[in-house]
Amino acid sequence: MGAKPERVFGSVVVAALIACGGSQQGEAHPAQGVRVVLDTTAPFAAAPDFRARLDNTIDAALQYWGGTWSDVDGKSITLVDDQYLDCNGSSALGCFDGDIRITTRDPGIGTFACIEETVLVHEIGHAVIGDPDHTDPRWMEMDALAAELSGRAGYSTDGAVPCVTYVSVWRHPLGSP
Repeated sequence: MGAKPERVFGSVVVAALIACGGSQQGEAHPAQGVRVVLDTTAPFAAAPDFRARLDNTIDAALQYWGGTWSDVDGKSITLVDDQYLDCNGSSALGCFDGDIRITTRDPGIGTFACIEETVLVHEIGHAVIGDPDHTDPRWMEMDALAAELSGRAGYSTDGAVPCVTYVSVWRHPLGSP
């Protein structure tokens, strides 16, 4: 595998608007033409390593799906606290509708401890290959990617916790929207 091109990041622009509930809102940073908007209180989004972890997760997902940064250039990724998002009339943990929106909360486990636990990998898949009916077998073959992104620290309001990647969060039954 050849050397990866060096990425040049824009300056961090944190327009931290502290609203009711302490939500941090604003553009976190542009990376490779991706605008990131935080509307979440998830501790991982305020961690010092968030920017690097986000970029690493996007990069790993792009490689998995056979994409490049140009597949997400000009798009935004918005992280929200809502447990479910409206995605084309359905409730979901994430949505790609030209931009990516993901929740930082799982209805079963609560607030995710790290960006790797969210459905970002899944939504990057939609940005790269489309496939709204989930017919590509890669929707069910994510174990190697999960292993690549595992073993990192996560964050809670009480401090460091494990970051556990749940492949079930990324997978989708084949042939269903």
